[in-house]
Amino acid sequence: MKRISCLTLLWLLCAACAQAGLSLNPLISDGAVLQRNAPIRVWGQGDPGAEVQATLGESKVVSTVAPSGAWELSFPAMKAGGPYRLTVRSGESVVMASDLLVGDVWVCAGQSNMYWPLHNTEGGTEAIQAASNNDLRLFTVARAAADEPLESVQGGWLPANKYTVSNFSAVGYYFGQMVQQETGIPIGLLMSTVGGTLANNWTSQDVLEENPDSVAYFERYERLKAAYPAELAAYKKALKSNPQAERPREPEKRQPGGYYNGMIAPLFSFPVAGVIWYQGESDSWKHEHYDRFLRDMIQNWRDGWQQPALPFLIVQLAGFEGKQGVDDNYPHIRETQRRVAQEPNNGLAVAVDVGDATDIHPRNKAPVGQRLALTALATVYGQDVAYHGPEVSAVVKSGDRLIVTFDSGAKQVMDKNGGSLTGFEVAGPNGIFYAATATLEGERVIVSSTEVKEPVTVRYGWAGFPAMDLVNDADLPAPPFIENANVTSSSL
Repeated sequence: MKRISCLTLLWLLCAACAQAGLSLNPLISDGAVLQRNAPIRVWGQGDPGAEVQATLGESKVVSTVAPSGAWELSFPAMKAGGPYRLTVRSGESVVMASDLLVGDVWVCAGQSNMYWPLHNTEGGTEAIQAASNNDLRLFTVARAAADEPLESVQGGWLPANKYTVSNFSAVGYYFGQMVQQETGIPIGLLMSTVGGTLANNWTSQDVLEENPDSVAYFERYERLKAAYPAELAAYKKALKSNPQAERPREPEKRQPGGYYNGMIAPLFSFPVAGVIWYQGESDSWKHEHYDRFLRDMIQNWRDGWQQPALPFLIVQLAGFEGKQGVDDNYPHIRETQRRVAQEPNNGLAVAVDVGDATDIHPRNKAPVGQRLALTALATVYGQDVAYHGPEVSAVVKSGDRLIVTFDSGAKQVMDKNGGSLTGFEVAGPNGIFYAATATLEGERVIVSSTEVKEPVTVRYGWAGFPAMDLVNDADLPAPPFIENANVTSSSL
């Protein structure tokens, strides 16, 4: 009987392999958007050694299945357009992907504020009912953490309509809808998000191992992983007497590199136009580590996609004061985000002014997605649109005052509420900050405090949920910042 069962098992395995036959990666499926102006890569599984023939539009290419069962081929770059049908043949097997568009693909990544679904936002019901854009396609990457990079993600493409957008990222949807409408180019959105995650969850292990700050995170993950079976068993036991027992956190949310392996690395064979990124809340408690983690992650992704100039647009954290410590921690994360966004091919969308004092998940997501879209339209698509609020261009010390000059980002710098500007502070050489009087004069803000006779540093919006009223005539806010005086003058 044992021999028969083994033979049966072998037959079943062989049958399963035969039935598996020819397949396409889920990213190359009905309704997909393929990246324009770049070689179009198509890949999947097949019988080792078999020839694979594929046609897309008027192009036909041929490849051979590797001994591992994987195959890959590439079509010449195409301009935006469609719909197209991809047909792949190998022996007697045929697979197809229909209704394909060629356009721009954007990755929507981060933690829960990028995940936050459209149906649970201000104006979400109306936006869902109005959604009807066949040139905007959505792909939700299934959550997966792994010890090594996976070959594939799970998910499928859907057109944006009232039946499909409800559970998609609100920030992603508003971004994609605006970019598509303003450019006329088909847009595909890949949503790869997990709530409560750190930047190091989204970075490869080999990159993290070069950073000494990562050691403590690897060690913590190993402790959590070792303790989890007992915690889970205790939870299941507690459920019998307490249905409200709290389930322990899965250790994968603290696995350095885990979501990179499961939800980012498998996307690298699929060319994209850029990334929008909303994350940082979970890193705020160790904000001193965030600068390198964020920079390393961005470079890691650019290396993975082999796109050194890949646009990377960052949301600066929304206003929030509902947890102890955020007044100290959030400003540092925002400053890191601001400075990283100043690097080539990066951008910033300010969200501080559309936050919620008591809710870490503010429901007003439309401005966030639209500001990201404005940044993309200006910096990626070359459109002449205002896309950022007032940004510091110089800080000059003049006696007991600091003169802060701004690039308006539009036509003029404005005080949204009139009267004295709020949110400015100054510090002397001792680094102690005091609230400052701030007066707007054209493109300059004159800042001083009776408590500081020799000011050297100015900061603005330096709180979890700051009062802010510095904007431009496009109603785009200045980001929170901290800057040292870079010039001393007695003539101002």
